[in-house]
Amino acid sequence: MLPISTADPERLRTACEQVTAADRRRDSIGTLSEKTLHAVLKRYYEPDHDRHEIPVGSYVADIVGEDGIIEIQTRSFSKLRPKLTAFLDVAHVTVVYPIIVEKTVISIDETTGEWISKRKSPKKGNLYTAVPELYTLRELLPHPRLTLRLPLLTANEIRRFGVRTRRRKKQRTRRGEYVSDLIPTDLLSEKVIAAPQDYTDFIPCAFREGHTTFTAAAFSEEACVDVGCGRRIINLLVKMGLVEAVGQQGRAKLYRVNPQRLETAL
Repeated sequence: MLPISTADPERLRTACEQVTAADRRRDSIGTLSEKTLHAVLKRYYEPDHDRHEIPVGSYVADIVGEDGIIEIQTRSFSKLRPKLTAFLDVAHVTVVYPIIVEKTVISIDETTGEWISKRKSPKKGNLYTAVPELYTLRELLPHPRLTLRLPLLTANEIRRFGVRTRRRKKQRTRRGEYVSDLIPTDLLSEKVIAAPQDYTDFIPCAFREGHTTFTAAAFSEEACVDVGCGRRIINLLVKMGLVEAVGQQGRAKLYRVNPQRLETAL
């Protein structure tokens, strides 16, 4: 497995080539949403296939190696909670959640296989993209045996025109397309969260000095997120001990960064 601080774009490209080549041989690429993304990350974090899909208690772990269990989670964390709780009872667990910073949308004709269009998506991801999912695990995040890895990727989103089955119904997009796959193209960086202090990157620079107070609205504006997301971030930071409530400003709560914790983090 990779060392805790390593991000290797070349290794990711190699893993992607191996996965897509295997899919072409099986003539199955694009049959499951995000199948390729999950398979590439699994091979990236552990090239040894003998360590993939290992039973642990009542569940099956994506990877089990010398450093514990790795779970690749490309979708909602809500269903991960019971599995993660069980794994943390027996081993160190690393949860990988990819963030798509930039994606290219490729539309393909279902019948002919021809490319119809290729365009850049206006949607951009960043660390805050992970907040709604992290919030669902807020009770488990302080666990000393839990590490999060947030690889920041570029990717191709494959969309197809064609007859949709029931399984594809939830993947429908505009103009009668459906998303059939998400294929990573580059690894830009990776945020590793192994301790509460590692959440410092979620605090806007303007508020990192302990004497600066802020409301959820001010925090959200500085972080360029909606107020709902801003409140979730603040709640996570309070749980990690990085931020503390210090009073009121009208009807709004006032917060500030815990200077002792911030000093440790920096």
